[in-house]
Amino acid sequence: MKKLRALLFSLISVFLLVGVVGCSSGESSKETSGDGKDEKVEIRFTWWGDTKRHELYNSIVDRFEEKYPNIKVKREFGGWPEYWEKLTTQIAGGNAPDVVSMHQFYVADYARRNALLELSDYVKENTINQGDFPESVVNSGKVDDKLYMIAQGVTMSGLVYNKKLFDDLGVEYPKQGWTYDDFTAKVKELKAKGIWGVQDFSGGQLQPNFRYFARSNGEDLFTEDGKLGFEKETLVKWWTMWDELRKAEAIPDAATGTEYESAPLEQNLFVTGKTAIHQIPANQLYLYQQQFKDGELEMVSMPTLDGGKQGEYIEGAYLSITEKSKHPKEAAQFINFFVNEEKALELFKVEQGSPGSTKMADFVKPLLEPAQTKAVEFIQSAVNNASTAPYSPAGVTELEAAFKDSASAISFGKMSVEEAADQFMKQAEGILK
Repeated sequence: MKKLRALLFSLISVFLLVGVVGCSSGESSKETSGDGKDEKVEIRFTWWGDTKRHELYNSIVDRFEEKYPNIKVKREFGGWPEYWEKLTTQIAGGNAPDVVSMHQFYVADYARRNALLELSDYVKENTINQGDFPESVVNSGKVDDKLYMIAQGVTMSGLVYNKKLFDDLGVEYPKQGWTYDDFTAKVKELKAKGIWGVQDFSGGQLQPNFRYFARSNGEDLFTEDGKLGFEKETLVKWWTMWDELRKAEAIPDAATGTEYESAPLEQNLFVTGKTAIHQIPANQLYLYQQQFKDGELEMVSMPTLDGGKQGEYIEGAYLSITEKSKHPKEAAQFINFFVNEEKALELFKVEQGSPGSTKMADFVKPLLEPAQTKAVEFIQSAVNNASTAPYSPAGVTELEAAFKDSASAISFGKMSVEEAADQFMKQAEGILK
């Protein structure tokens, strides 16, 4: 599947090149959209998430359809890895949904392959209202100074743990401002108490885990001009740290890690009590708290290298319209409803972070559960140390697949750390050319 995903994404530019030659984004071949009140149309909306999010988003869509009875919204959703695999296939095949959930890590790749619609005109005519969005949040949706995403929520990553479990084990809580040396020591201490400290985060997504490590080392995943932003030595240090934890049996073995890799939230290693610490975006804290009837969850920042820089950067969840949407006007109306209407935000609250609109952020504050309030406080605190991060270049999906494959080769004992790092750096050079 990993190789298939990479192959499919590499084909996107071929499909889109044909599409661009035949019909540019401004060409009149798109169906004329109405004002959202007369013409009966159907748009498709897709998102990633767990069971709870599916229920929540369906409720928001129901409210949109109540306000706009002429617009029917077909809903599509799935878990994180499956979502991107399916979207890649749909875009390559020319049958992607109208409104798609988008992420900062992938947007540049899609935008630069002409897969997303530029949204400035819909903002100018106020179909999408960004009047209450801070400039930094608006700009976070731009690639090459063109607007491709509208922020649903802004968040930050961190590590979560159950205070009661640590109390029962007699282990001190992780502390804010801890280092990777502190982190590895804590993971080994938990193993000595009979539980895996954390799941294996050596591979999978390049961000946020490895990205924080690289940024703490004064580097990043990418440079502004789309090249790799870190040296091989940094990658060797990262994979060596995880390899040593694996050999100490302080993290799950490769087979167990693979088994749980795509597990939904309610069945993952942390929720089922097999690991004691877990990496999550802060907006998911309340979803995890709902799974723990016994014990209060807390979050700490991602570690830093000893003497290194803070690795924090602003993350977020966004909505985009695909370039080949036949009903972009209605799609834009849907996005506007999702991010600006109280009827939507009283359900969404901080599902994928603090709302992009400051007006809506103020609106939801009295509606939050304790765990959601705690997440907002964590985000606000972490933002003080955050800085911008370069967008991912075209080819990031293939790059991430190569990263995951090399990390997996280490975990299954098929390659040494040095061999895997050499392999990845060579592959990355070819992908990013």
